[in-house]
Amino acid sequence: MPLEMQTALISALVALATAGIGGYFTWHQVQREKNRWLIDLKTSYSVELYKTRLTSYPEIFELLGQLSKHAPDPLTPAKAQQIGRAIHAWLYSPGGLCAEASTRGALKGLRHYCLEWKQGAFPPELSQWRHAALFLLRRDLDLHGFESFDPKDSGPLLKKMQTEIALMR
Repeated sequence: MPLEMQTALISALVALATAGIGGYFTWHQVQREKNRWLIDLKTSYSVELYKTRLTSYPEIFELLGQLSKHAPDPLTPAKAQQIGRAIHAWLYSPGGLCAEASTRGALKGLRHYCLEWKQGAFPPELSQWRHAALFLLRRDLDLHGFESFDPKDSGPLLKKMQTEIALMR
């Protein structure tokens, strides 16, 4: 094989190897950039979702407060109907749009029992669905559990608070 042909072949192989290696590193960099972009996008989405929940969830918490047995005004069937309609409106607002599916389901169950109660005694399902909705709304905001206060036994709560205060000093 002539020397010129060997030189051309070696040059072509070196050019192919250089192009292949360069292409691989470019592809790898594009994949890293794509992953970084997706992570940034998901982070931004999560932050906006959380902000929307923080602005819209207080409204539904106020409605659920009216269903509490400790509410200043006693709950009547007419008031439960009004609250059921307000829950329905909230479900089709930004708050309902950004709520988790299980949270929406609990609120729909609560809405159902609020609208169904027309007369008679307070239906126990209202309390059950209210507690489920409160739990799930708090979960959506990363606030796990319920408040633990028993007026008959406030000792453990006071000790826990004193321990937390001592740890902050």
